[in-house]
Amino acid sequence: MEPVTQGLLGAATAELVAGPRLRGRAMGWGAAIGMSPDLDVLLAPLHGGYGEWLYHRGTTHSLWFGFVVGPLLGWLLWRWRDNGRERLLPAWIALSVVALVTHPLLDGFTPYGTQFLAPFARTRFTWNGVAIVDPFYSVVLAAGLVALASRRLGERAKVRALALALIASTAYLLLGIVVNRLVVDDVRRATASVAPEPTRIRAYPTVFQPWLRGFVVHTEQHVLVGLHSWWEVGCPSWVVHPRPAPDPGLAILRARWPVQLLEWFADGDVGVFVERTETGRRVRFEDLRYAWASPSGHGFWGVEARLDARDRPLGAIERFERAGLGEDDTSRVLSRLLGRLPGPDEGYARPVGCVAEDG
Repeated sequence: MEPVTQGLLGAATAELVAGPRLRGRAMGWGAAIGMSPDLDVLLAPLHGGYGEWLYHRGTTHSLWFGFVVGPLLGWLLWRWRDNGRERLLPAWIALSVVALVTHPLLDGFTPYGTQFLAPFARTRFTWNGVAIVDPFYSVVLAAGLVALASRRLGERAKVRALALALIASTAYLLLGIVVNRLVVDDVRRATASVAPEPTRIRAYPTVFQPWLRGFVVHTEQHVLVGLHSWWEVGCPSWVVHPRPAPDPGLAILRARWPVQLLEWFADGDVGVFVERTETGRRVRFEDLRYAWASPSGHGFWGVEARLDARDRPLGAIERFERAGLGEDDTSRVLSRLLGRLPGPDEGYARPVGCVAEDG
């Protein structure tokens, strides 16, 4: 998730495991250590900008990293902050390990994906339980830390409040996984007329709230990209993107490293969009996991290539990101986040009998 929430989680877990002898200090150091794995963003410029996809949430987010680096970091803090005095070494080690380990575990609940086994294996893990920004989750953690800092509560009450905040926030993450399964089942039923035999359906959380999910449905001929709201169960909205027929030009592009990297990064939820040009074709491979914010169900980022009339690549494959949101885009996105799903007037289909269809 974003750095502030990672800092809150690091602070909360560090305070819980460090105990009263490091009370107060554990909060600050836990927050700093909890945010530190995201320093891997410094590697983003590598490989012509593809380093962001390849290295972010890589080795510093692997599960072994916290257990190996954490004890060393805890020892260094013990020597630096306490001059090796008193029996605080176990507390420093515990807070360092838990702050480093909980960071990738939380990131694993977001759609971006986390490489728990890097650099030994580049498998991406994601449970899609929560968005990268979710104030409901963050506020619960913040409330636990506020209670811990209160002068009106006793030690036991503080620890109980903090533990309750961690339990409640974790339950919220797990609830997100359950919601996704319910959304997938509902989408499967609602889109049965246009996607009777889907090969895969996935739901993705959007930002700032838990009730709007994006989804991607794959069939042999099409890819459906849409939105699902808690407030309108049985009435998702979607657009249909046809799959281009396989051909030698597309096969050449799919064998190229940037396209394979995107397929890996997006965990297969990639749309292929082909446009005829004067010299041949322009082909875009787009990450559809974040297409919920697009007015027409297109990816937020991807790679673009060009083919000549003989299906030969023209120039290098280039990464692209969509332009920032304008005033109209912001209004549309806010409307969706509040639960209003797009209908036929915006180019989206909905099941017969749903509000937008009838209106």
